[in-house]
Amino acid sequence: MTVGQVEVSVEPVLPMLWQRHRQASLDRISLIEVTTANVIRSIFDREAITAAAGAAHKLAGSLGIFGFDAGSRAALEVEYLLREPELNVELLAEAVIALRSSVREEPLATLKAVDGATSGSAPADFCASVLVISTDVELISRLTVEAAAVGLSVVSSPRTSTLNIAATGRSAVIFDESLPGSWTRTDLLASIAAASNETAVVVLTEHDTFEDRAPYARAGASGIVARAQGPAQMISFLMESVRRKQSAPCVVLALNLNDVLEDVLERAFADFDVQLDVRSSGEELWDALEEQGADMVVVGYSGSELSGPDLCRVIRAHPHWHRLPVVIMGRRVRNQLDESFAAGANDYLSVGMSSHDLGVRLHHLACTWKLSEARGDTDPVAGTCNRSASEESLDRQFRTARNNGEPFALALVAIDHLEQIRATEGTAVGNAVLRRLGTRLLASFQGGDFVGRWAEDTFAVGLTGSSGVHASERIGDVLAALTSEGVATTSGEVVHYTFSAGIASAPVDGLNLASLKRTSETALGRASHPEHGIVVSGARPGQQRSDVVDVVLVDDDDAIADVIEHALELRRYSYLRFSDGAEAATALSQGGVAAKVILLDVGLPSLDGFGVLHVLRSEGVTDETRVIMLTARSSEGETLRAIGLGATEHITKPFSIPVLLARLDQMQAGAGA
Repeated sequence: MTVGQVEVSVEPVLPMLWQRHRQASLDRISLIEVTTANVIRSIFDREAITAAAGAAHKLAGSLGIFGFDAGSRAALEVEYLLREPELNVELLAEAVIALRSSVREEPLATLKAVDGATSGSAPADFCASVLVISTDVELISRLTVEAAAVGLSVVSSPRTSTLNIAATGRSAVIFDESLPGSWTRTDLLASIAAASNETAVVVLTEHDTFEDRAPYARAGASGIVARAQGPAQMISFLMESVRRKQSAPCVVLALNLNDVLEDVLERAFADFDVQLDVRSSGEELWDALEEQGADMVVVGYSGSELSGPDLCRVIRAHPHWHRLPVVIMGRRVRNQLDESFAAGANDYLSVGMSSHDLGVRLHHLACTWKLSEARGDTDPVAGTCNRSASEESLDRQFRTARNNGEPFALALVAIDHLEQIRATEGTAVGNAVLRRLGTRLLASFQGGDFVGRWAEDTFAVGLTGSSGVHASERIGDVLAALTSEGVATTSGEVVHYTFSAGIASAPVDGLNLASLKRTSETALGRASHPEHGIVVSGARPGQQRSDVVDVVLVDDDDAIADVIEHALELRRYSYLRFSDGAEAATALSQGGVAAKVILLDVGLPSLDGFGVLHVLRSEGVTDETRVIMLTARSSEGETLRAIGLGATEHITKPFSIPVLLARLDQMQAGAGA
């Protein structure tokens, strides 16, 4: 299904979302089975039977969305039988057996088992996959979601005894130290040592002490992370470990090499994964450096055009390449060695060294540079913190603001059409626009504020003590000044570029940083349209309130809510979710929250959907807001009751996400008219 030119589909992520909620669904089935077993033994606990019927009701709605159509039908039958005054034990047992059987077969082709492990699916272009050895369901599900956001797929396994890690082809393995009863410390260290020979290994440890870290590091772990850290930080560090472990060759640019020196270098690198690129002039080398980059430059001391120390000085004076390793090769002459180090060379090597010694030293230096780049906190192009450092800094800033009771705003600021700028004006101009934006943001937001690189074309700005509206004003001033100034192109012409920003604030848009990230990303997507520049989450032209959203979802089933929320994000709708009926009724009826459309479940804690709808109608909310009722039961009486209380439409679970989105699109268009 499409809206304009944007295709919207939740199909690719359904396997991942199912893995996140699979255990909760199985727990509900187990509850139903225990209750049914008691009924068969003539133990009639009405409270337990009511709870089992409620669990069946939830399953009837969620299983169908994930593709378990037979399971959804079986759950609906179980609910019906459990709510009967006289329980038919035989029919109930058959329905429960059918319910359990329905989830033993994977409904989606993309869900596969790997050596007994359960896996979340991943798009075909995922760059890597991670094996998580743990039994912590919550940890695995959160890692799966965070990993998907950066292009990693996750596979989990409760053991390593029958798992050939090398054969799985995983780019990384995460060992959960706290896995109960599965291994001794000796076995764990042996497994880490074996896996580290094939792939990157990260250990999640309960205790962040030197005594704990040393044995893991000695065994070959490339990352040791405290379990107390958030999944986002775990995945961010894991990405660095994966990049360090991947076998991409080191790129070495060379200049001032005669036939003898070139032969020496080729023999030195024969046993290493190194791509040697020899250039004949300083201009050629510089062009290659700008176009493809390098991990090291090797230059002969003497050259017809440029000496080794001179080239080193040029590199050290460049804002991007000033830390690039430079090795000068020459004869054992004291003044040449002194001049080379004075110019900033990392090493001066004699042309008379053995090939093996030369290769080991050069390869180690190049790999050290790559390692420092992967771990460096500073983005070399933008001059701000990189994504990994930004995640950590924003987390600290948000927690401090929350502990002090201060408001907090997160703004994502992007350059419009950066890829097109680079394609038409060149990479240098695109980088110049990035640096200009980063520099201006750093100068404008100091003190308690934070600025860091977030994505290829986006910066994150954390503003302590700012509401969404105040943050919008400050960001707007910066972007207006940048747009009016413009950037000079290679032809000397000054071109004016545009920028967009999406802003979310706490506590209005969420009570944790993850919610603010998601909401600000949604707002940024809406801001990228020509008629917008800056979008504060929930704000609309002509309205001053910052708590109006496109959709309010009221549903206590996390599995269904997860799928709907993902679909809303794909459609770039702003939204809020409530899982308690009374809380939703209070917020919507007393002006705390307003929405164009409300998606309202019937079976809710505290106050059911009909009770919520009654409150909304009595307070006049349904006069301006469209309400879609969601329920696993669709009797004529229930539908008429919902419509009589002010609902616009009644949709039966399990429902089609494209159909639901189509109805939302129509209602949103009607609400905006």
